Amino acid sequence: KERFAQLEALGFEWGVPVLQSLPNEDVWQERLNELLAYKEANGDCRVPAEYEKNKKLGNWVGKMRKLHKNNDMKAHPVLWKERLAQLEAVGFEWVLKRGRAARQPSKQK
Repeated sequence: KERFAQLEALGFEWGVPVLQSLPNEDVWQERLNELLAYKEANGDCRVPAEYEKNKKLGNWVGKMRKLHKNNDMKAHPVLWKERLAQLEAVGFEWVLKRGRAARQPSKQK
């Protein structure tokens, strides 16, 4: 109980998700710009999840693919649909197989 009281004294809000499904707007824009730079340099959006040249971009695309695959947009459905449309508009590759990617229709509800 003492620890709970200490957390509340610090302003901790119970019931607020600790992790968000989607990055904040600044991070989103930064990664989207990096994706566009990747596309400019490579001619496609087939960024590998373990992209050594930009690990943050690699992690981000991996997270986006996982959210899309799992249809995990419950926390932010409107925001996710907007971002999904942005990714698809630039030719984002949802599924990578054997170093190649195949476009897959989105799983919108």
